[in-house]
Amino acid sequence: MMKKKYVAAALMAAPLSLVLSGCSVSDLLVDKYDESTEKTAKTSEEAVSGELLPTWVPKGGRDVKLVQRNTGMERIFVMDYSGEVPGEQCVPIKSTGHPSEAELKKAYASDSRTKDFEANEISATRTLEADWWPEGAENQTTDLCGRFWVHVADDKLYAFAPDANSTVKSVQQERDAS
Repeated sequence: MMKKKYVAAALMAAPLSLVLSGCSVSDLLVDKYDESTEKTAKTSEEAVSGELLPTWVPKGGRDVKLVQRNTGMERIFVMDYSGEVPGEQCVPIKSTGHPSEAELKKAYASDSRTKDFEANEISATRTLEADWWPEGAENQTTDLCGRFWVHVADDKLYAFAPDANSTVKSVQQERDAS
């Protein structure tokens, strides 16, 4: 008989805790697209070996900072770095900040996360933000390294990996609704 009382109390407590916390059951059942996670590493070598950053990232980077979309493939990262963009896996683009569809198609085909997408299915819009990411930094892109738009400026390497158009649209809808 005591077990039934505990079960009944638990069943009543769960909805009550949701109401008191300001959450609704629908919040638990709906994916949130506008959520991200920040990560750091002391060096680029540590970040690559820990699979935080892709293998094209050059050695010698320090103070790595990354923000990644929890529900998509968008990433932004920066690291202290005074070298050149690596040439083996990165390709210079013809027009700074404006890769052509052909350049994007070739770059996205070389990356396991984007190889099954058409270039026009991936947005050029950045939705992630960080206080260390300069506004419009993605528009300074000089190279494509797989799905990452990359440039080096002021002894820092900046990289932006855009998300699918559908995810960007969902993020923007969530922001508009809140």
